[in-house]
Amino acid sequence: MNLLSKKILFMKLLKNLFIAAGCLVCVTSHAVDLPLVYILGTGGTIQSKGDTRMTLHDYRAGRYDISELVEALPELQDVARIEAKQVTNIGSPSMTPVVWKELAETINALAAENPEIAGFVLTHGTNTLEETAWFLHLTVKTDRPVVVVGAQRPATAISGDGPMNLYNAVKVAASEDARNKGVMIAMNQQINSAREGTKTSAYKVEAFQSRDLGLLGVIDPDGVRFYREPTRRHTIFSEFSVSEISEWPRVDVVESYAGAPGDIIEFLIRSGSKGIVLSGHGAGGSSPEQSTQFKAATDQGIIVIAASRTGSGRVIQGTRMEESGILAGDNLLPHKARILLQLALASGLDKPAIERILEQY
Repeated sequence: MNLLSKKILFMKLLKNLFIAAGCLVCVTSHAVDLPLVYILGTGGTIQSKGDTRMTLHDYRAGRYDISELVEALPELQDVARIEAKQVTNIGSPSMTPVVWKELAETINALAAENPEIAGFVLTHGTNTLEETAWFLHLTVKTDRPVVVVGAQRPATAISGDGPMNLYNAVKVAASEDARNKGVMIAMNQQINSAREGTKTSAYKVEAFQSRDLGLLGVIDPDGVRFYREPTRRHTIFSEFSVSEISEWPRVDVVESYAGAPGDIIEFLIRSGSKGIVLSGHGAGGSSPEQSTQFKAATDQGIIVIAASRTGSGRVIQGTRMEESGILAGDNLLPHKARILLQLALASGLDKPAIERILEQY
C-alpha cells in the first residue's frame, strides 16, 4: 500500500470515528432529554408464569422480577429513562394495609429525594388493584402521576396484554399532562381514576371501567389524551398521612340481600370492628334484621357507612339512615368506602369529620 492509499484509509477511519462519536453524543443527549419514570413492582398476573402458552387462568402470580419485564421491553427506552425496584412479589389477594403503607412511603420518599422523577408506575395484580390505587390516591404526597398497571393474561400467554399495558403506563407517567390527576389505572389503552375505576370482568382484557363518570383519557398511538380530571381531594390535597399511622383498625363490609340475617353484624360488634360498610341493595338498603343490628352498632360508637352493591349511582342520606346513625357513602364502591373509613379511623377522625370526608374525597 503506497503513502496516498494509507492517507485515504486513515481519513476514512477518522471520518467513521467522528460519525460514530457524533451518533453517541446524539444517543446520549436523547437519553438525557427523556423523562425519568420509576417503576415499582408488586407482582400479580403481569409478572406471572403459566405452564404453557395457553395457560390463561391456572397460573402463579409474581414469578418474574420487575427488572426482567423492563429488560424484555426495550421500546421503553424511547419513552423514558427507567429505574425499577421490586417492592414485593405477591398475588393481589395477599395485599394488606401494611404493604399499602410501604408503597405510599416509598413513593413519597422517592418523590421528595428526586425531583427529576416525572412519574411512577406500579405493577399490580388486578383483583385488588383498584383498592391499592385508591389507597395511594388518598396518601401519596406528590403532584406527579402514579400509574397502577396490571394484566389479565400471564406474561407467558399467547397475546399477553402485560407488555403493551406496561408500555402505555410508562407513557402516561412520563406525560406532563398527567400531573395533578392523582393515581390512575392504565390498562387496555384506557385511563381510569383510582377513585371510580373498578374491575368489571374476570378474564377479558377490557377489565376496568368507571361506570358513571367514564374514562379520564386514552393512550393512543399518537400519545396520551385526557378528557376530564378528578374534582375530589387527593394526593397533595389529602389530609391523610400514612407516616403517622401505626395501627389499622378493623373495618368490615357486609352485603345485603333478600332475607339477610343480622347475626353477622352482631358477630362483628363482638369481634371489635370499629367500622362497617353496608354493601346495600339499591340505594344502600338493608334487610330489617340487618337494620336492627346496624342501629345497635352505631349506638356503641361503631361507624356505619351505606354504599350500593349495584356498582353505580349515589347513596343519599335519608331519614331512616339518620335514625339508625348510618352515614351515606355517596357513589363510593363498598370496598373503597371501607378504605376511606379505615384511613379516617386510623387518623383519629370522629363521626362528624368522617361525614365531611365522605363529601370531599
